[in-house]
Amino acid sequence: MQMLCRVIGITLLLLIAYNVSLKAQGHRNNGYIGVGLGPSFVTGNNNVKAGTGLHLNLLNVGYVIGKGFGITGTWVGGAHAFDSEATVYDQGSTYTLPAQAELSYGVLMIGPMYTLNLTDNSSLDFKARVGRLYTREKSTSEAYASTSENTTLGASLGVGYRKKIANRWCLMLSSDYYAGRQQLSFAGDQSTHILSFTSGIGFVL
Repeated sequence: MQMLCRVIGITLLLLIAYNVSLKAQGHRNNGYIGVGLGPSFVTGNNNVKAGTGLHLNLLNVGYVIGKGFGITGTWVGGAHAFDSEATVYDQGSTYTLPAQAELSYGVLMIGPMYTLNLTDNSSLDFKARVGRLYTREKSTSEAYASTSENTTLGASLGVGYRKKIANRWCLMLSSDYYAGRQQLSFAGDQSTHILSFTSGIGFVL
């Protein structure tokens, strides 16, 4: 998994360097580097009432190579805080206590992208990515506190809208779905499923 993270990180750096070099050669509007912020939701299990979390897109990069097809990468993080229940075993007895649960996650992924130009200044990006999905869970009750961490191979599907608002800047809106295989302890038998919506700004290459 560490080797995969290195490969993804190096690929993203090369993609950024490639975009910068193309910019120096006079190619324009084929790529972007952006950041974004918005809400996220833990989906897939009705027993988990995680509510709305905060999703931060630290790096959203993409480049169209030709005929609408290109490559995209993302580095994101997020967190949820919500009420849960903790199961306590004491001298043969089992009972539950109210608890405070926290879920934080990080994603580093890369994959193909297809861009559909709507106008000269706006486009839709359809993205599929694979890479690292990290989660950290913390549960605190009157009786005890526990923390667990997991890292797994994950995948994501997303769609983004870009609207150029200045010579080198664009408005970015996106919706992304992330999935991983590890189980979340507060949800019982459940893999990680996260749906996010972000808005932000990007630098046009």
